Amino acid sequence: MAMASENYTVLKAFRTEFNPDQFNEKIVHVLLKYDFIVGDFSDNHLRLKGFYHDKRRDVESTKKASKIDAYIKDSCNYMCPHYILEKIQLLPSYKKPKGKQYHNKKRTKKFQ
Repeated sequence: MAMASENYTVLKAFRTEFNPDQFNEKIVHVLLKYDFIVGDFSDNHLRLKGFYHDKRRDVESTKKASKIDAYIKDSCNYMCPHYILEKIQLLPSYKKPKGKQYHNKKRTKKFQ
């Protein structure tokens, strides 16, 4: 099984360094659906919160990336250590279809 930290890149680290082992211990599969994850430390405990890209229309505005600063200001301790991770978007690889290969042949139809 791949480590969850391998699917994210660090955008910002404030007063702390990103610790992949600590992140992988704390992450739950529900958070993996988010495009961004904020990790903040309160009383030396890591808290994680997920956010989506702003371009997504199917989510409420409080869960969009533009609200990350407001979340840190309102829900985290003043000047607390925190980091912001962004999900790495992998491009799907092209796979050749298995089985017989059919070629399109031009067919010309004669009209009389």
